[in-house]
Amino acid sequence: MKNFLLLVVAVLLGIGGATQALSAEIQTISKEELKSKLGSYEYTILDVRSDHHWNASDNKIPGAIRLSGDQVDIWAENFHKNTPLVIYCACEGLGTSGRLVSRLMEKGFTHVYALSGGWTEWLMNSYPVAHK
Repeated sequence: MKNFLLLVVAVLLGIGGATQALSAEIQTISKEELKSKLGSYEYTILDVRSDHHWNASDNKIPGAIRLSGDQVDIWAENFHKNTPLVIYCACEGLGTSGRLVSRLMEKGFTHVYALSGGWTEWLMNSYPVAHK
């Protein structure tokens, strides 16, 4: 029984480590940093909010391009792999944006970031928005 418990603990620690490693791979950018870079064209900003969230709002982050997260493999071909990309979704966590950052990194993109806090925190902080 003692050996079984040790095995369970070891497996759980291994899974936790794998989850941490996955999180560590996702590069993020803070809303403050992105706000300071607006208008500089340093980043291409991609709005991947779901249709529901996109249609529920009249606004977006200034300069953002609306793309479907479900079609990442198609639209990724239109960007050079060294293009700095910032991806945001409606969720405060990494949700869709984190998943897409991971996917793009797997495809060889080197400068791709998920917006920490996403659209929700961007709005809560009254940061600049543009009409769609």
